[in-house]
Amino acid sequence: MLVLGVDGGATKTLCAIADESFRVLGVGKAGPCNYNVVGVEKARKNIEEAIQQAYSSIADRQLRGEVAEIGCFGIGGLTTQRDYDVISSKIIPLNSAKKRIVVNDVVVAFYAATNGKPGIVVVAGTGSIAYGVNKRGESAVSSGWGWLMGDEGSAFYIARQALALAAKSYDGRGRKTILTDMFKEEFGVEDFKDVVPKIYHEVTSTNIASLARIVFSAARRGDKVALKILRDAGGELGQAAVAIARKLFTKNEHIVIGVTGGVFMTDPTVWEYFKEYVSKRFPKAVFTSPVKHPVIGALIMGYKNLNIEVKEEHKESLIRSLERKSETPYP
Repeated sequence: MLVLGVDGGATKTLCAIADESFRVLGVGKAGPCNYNVVGVEKARKNIEEAIQQAYSSIADRQLRGEVAEIGCFGIGGLTTQRDYDVISSKIIPLNSAKKRIVVNDVVVAFYAATNGKPGIVVVAGTGSIAYGVNKRGESAVSSGWGWLMGDEGSAFYIARQALALAAKSYDGRGRKTILTDMFKEEFGVEDFKDVVPKIYHEVTSTNIASLARIVFSAARRGDKVALKILRDAGGELGQAAVAIARKLFTKNEHIVIGVTGGVFMTDPTVWEYFKEYVSKRFPKAVFTSPVKHPVIGALIMGYKNLNIEVKEEHKESLIRSLERKSETPYP
């Protein structure tokens, strides 16, 4: 029996295939599958490619032709019923599994962080979103409004803030920061003004998000403007978690809170500011380590849907075998 899990968003798509012994047998990776970012056709091709790669990497050739008993797909950009209809009918292959579960990618991140038990997860990658479930089964979402309306605390937010503050510094309207020179170096220009055409005519929202790495670098060098951007990002992400906590939990409850995404994984700065913000408002919050492999949550959802209990040791087995398989060349 095979369980298939997919975690995909605005940056990449990852597929993992596991067996009934909680071993990941195949892993595949492709480009983004958020159709709001890359369109329906490209999103479909990237999911297909990730699934094909995962099957091709299974060592047992007989299993490569087996259809998964269940497939759980966590897809970024799934917000409305229309999104669900588009993603389930036009993007995810109909024959990818005998049974399919289609959810927003924040839900699989939740399962990876909490094993499906009550709690909250905050995702901060290219975009940002938070999701929580309480012991009564009530759920809530916060943030996730996209780069134009929201995504506070995300990589895009961090990069956008840095570009704006670098421009202010250049004009003399703001505090001096090394970000101005770092962006000049990044874009290969002599004058910061020459960054403008590159930003507005050559760079996509995903590419802008990738500039967040410059802010982390500036912060490590002690730049106060960069440090404030990261502190504010941690606060914004903390607000998303607190908004859910206030809807679903009481201040006296021990709330399990997990996080995932490049903003948390790249550098501990935002993670520390995030915990500080939440702890001041919910002192009994319990924080789990940042989730490195949210696709594990998709597999956990699949097992649970098949009424297979997933214990902590099973989760650890999935993580270990996923990491081993990710380092192994395809047969």
